[in-house]
Amino acid sequence: MSEFDSVGALWKSAPKSLAAFMAAGQESSRLWRPEELGAIFRHQMSSPILVDLGGFDPATAARLKTLSHAQSLLLTSFQDLFQHPIPPIELLTLTKEFAKGNMDQPDSSLPNDVAAVLYYASIAAALVRLDRRISQLGDAELKRGLEWAKGKSWVEAPMRQLLEEALQKLARPSASSPLPGGESKKP
Repeated sequence: MSEFDSVGALWKSAPKSLAAFMAAGQESSRLWRPEELGAIFRHQMSSPILVDLGGFDPATAARLKTLSHAQSLLLTSFQDLFQHPIPPIELLTLTKEFAKGNMDQPDSSLPNDVAAVLYYASIAAALVRLDRRISQLGDAELKRGLEWAKGKSWVEAPMRQLLEEALQKLARPSASSPLPGGESKKP
């Protein structure tokens, strides 16, 4: 019985087949149907913040616990955070970083599309609820991302509304947009 020569088989493969093989890991979002992504996103939105964000370094995790319980806010889930009228900016920033860290990561437990919507939702909540920018993205790129997230069939009405409000806020002319650290950005 002869052994299979995988290297030889790769060299003899058609270029189109090799390209498909090499891109297989990049198409993870195509592995999920919209209803599955919706279920994962709903689960993520109801998940305890402390569980998902608790993976940061111990000092950040302790700060996160303090923030989520500060002033009796009782922000137990991402949904609570995004719906709160005055969510802690630091908690929104940590959520954005958590989502960003899970985007385009093959070993992430979150599908890329779910992580990306969580990312844009964090930015939208800061913009709408606090009139603050927690992203260095330019207006055009941010608008594309918010539109993309809002356009996902599995994103439910409250989140679509938040994303739409952020888009409306970006559309309004303003002299400057606040960035983290008190900087401002001219449009």
